Amino acid sequence: MIKDILVHLDASETCAQCVEAAAMLAKRKGAHLIGLAFALESSLLQYYGGKLAIDLADRNKEATREAAKAAIDIFERGTKDLEISAQSRIVECSTMELAEKIAFEARHVDLTFLEQPSPDRKNRGLVSSLLEGALFNTGRPVYIVPYIGRRDTPVRKAVIAWDGSYKSARAVNDAIPLLSDRGETVVLIIDPDKRKKSHGPKPGADIAAHLERHGIRASIVVQPSGGLDISTTILNFISDAGADLLVMGAYGHSRLRERTFGGVTRTILDQMTVPVLMSN
Repeated sequence: MIKDILVHLDASETCAQCVEAAAMLAKRKGAHLIGLAFALESSLLQYYGGKLAIDLADRNKEATREAAKAAIDIFERGTKDLEISAQSRIVECSTMELAEKIAFEARHVDLTFLEQPSPDRKNRGLVSSLLEGALFNTGRPVYIVPYIGRRDTPVRKAVIAWDGSYKSARAVNDAIPLLSDRGETVVLIIDPDKRKKSHGPKPGADIAAHLERHGIRASIVVQPSGGLDISTTILNFISDAGADLLVMGAYGHSRLRERTFGGVTRTILDQMTVPVLMSN
């Protein structure tokens, strides 16, 4: 059950797509929608003194506030005619605090909408920081909208990348409210012989039975990787199947107090062309 949704707002071209996707889901589920924009303070300017640094800091702060207000305007335009419960706000923080701030906000909603980091964006690192904070420090799922946008005509077909792990199980559980709206759900299992203890004697049968008890009929596809890496096999299958949603667990590697994306997760985030719901 989804009762509240958070959507990150910025001045990117993808922002309107994120707002639209989040708002339409909020309308279908009767959920409250929160639009959140960050006015970021430059961390570097804090290390310099003098009038020049103060002037630069003031101009930077004013520019980021204006950008945040522009993002709020996108949210207001995207929700005003939908008759949903919605609110928006601006949070001021430094770039160093960004992951911590989004994690705090995301812990208090059922689902967070973020955009895929675009390779052409100057602030790609900030978008990645948002994703890492929301995925690895909240216990909540994240719905990621590709920077190329969503399909104009959804086909309502979901693919679950199922490897039998607890992260996959959490992603499936988190996705149930979305899967119930789908016309078709496919449980994709790649090279199950490599994880026999995780899959049981009939790979996919148990999770498909669980989904059916929730009113979701899922077909099972066992796919050999054929020497390709797992992420490429997943992406190829989604393209061939014509699906418009991927559900999967998010993997990462800890570096002291920081967290970075694992190989499969990173490749999916780099190359995804359909929305992805990830859970950790």
